[in-house]
Parts: sequence; structure tokens; C-alpha cells
Amino acid sequence: MKTLIITLILAVNIQGATFKFKDGTIVNGRIFQAPHHSLGNPSTQGVLLIVDNKFYIHHYPLKKKTIDHGDGTYTVTEELIPTPAPAMSGGINPEPLPVCIPARINFIQFHPETLNNIYKYYAQKTKYHKLIINKNPKSITDLVAFNRSKDMALAVYRAANTKNFKLNSQQLSSNWSRLVKKEYGRSPSLITWLGH
Repeated sequence: MKTLIITLILAVNIQGATFKFKDGTIVNGRIFQAPHHSLGNPSTQGVLLIVDNKFYIHHYPLKKKTIDHGDGTYTVTEELIPTPAPAMSGGINPEPLPVCIPARINFIQFHPETLNNIYKYYAQKTKYHKLIINKNPKSITDLVAFNRSKDMALAVYRAANTKNFKLNSQQLSSNWSRLVKKEYGRSPSLITWLGH
């Protein structure tokens, strides 16, 4: 019973949560989850977010370094803080999104705090389904859910511990912005995008 309550609390939190990115972006939203096995459901490649009741397309901004001099003054330098580059592939977008630009956000993009919350959610789902399988080994639905949750938790764990990733750059960020405007410009009502 305690596990079920914890799982429900985490499920509610993951449905309406704050998502922090390594590049400093913070959005409030939820992870897209269709009732059945949809193309847009969470996968080991990442998740789609819903922000303001629309699909969220991340803008992959560059993060500049701020130096605190300890005397109340700060300097913003042109030295870029390493953040992951936009993923140019990541599974097929669900209907009604265009297919050329992936809306799925790879786990590597998320700040460690957000990764920790996502990991806890899938780890709890894994434990819950394992308990059900132990009581009812013939439950195919729970076996599939157990394996899926375990794979998701492992993917989040790997992303949290990956230190070597393709870095974002001014060119990659600009190219991404141009592609998003080209692809989604015809249907801006479908997405939330913080880019310019």
C-alpha cells in the first residue's frame, strides 16, 4: 500500500512538474503520455513535454558564463558553458506534429535535479510492477510495464552519468532555431517555443 501511495504521488508530480535544463531553461509542464503505445510516449530516447497545453519544443540556447567576483560585481563572459547540442533525431513525432524536427527531448538535456525526479518516478514504477509480478507471475501487462519502467530508469541513470556529449554551439543553436521556425511556423498553435 505504501508503494502504491508513493507511486501515485510521484505520478502526480511528474504529470505537473518543473523541468530544469542544463542550459538554464525552466518550464512548468508535464510529460506527454497517450493512453496506448503512442509514438510520442516516453522512451529511452527521451520525452515530449506539454507546456501550456501544447507540445514544448526546446530552443537549446547557449549558456554564458557568469563570474561572481565576491564583492557584489559580476562579469558575463563570452566563454560558453558546455551544454548538450540539439538532437537531430529522436523518434517519430506524434500526430499532429510535423516529422522533420524531433520534439522529443533527450534526457541528457535535463538538469541533474530534474533527472533525479524522473529517475525516482520510473524506479518506483519498476518496484510497483515487480511486486505485482511476484504476486501474479502471469500478468503480461505488469511484466511489460516492469521492463519498460526499468529501461526508462536505466536510460535516465545513463544520461545523468554521461559527461562526454556533443556540445551546443552558436551555429547548432542558430540552425535549430531556423529549422523550428521553418517547420513549425505554419502551425505555431501546436507548440510552445521560447526561441526568438
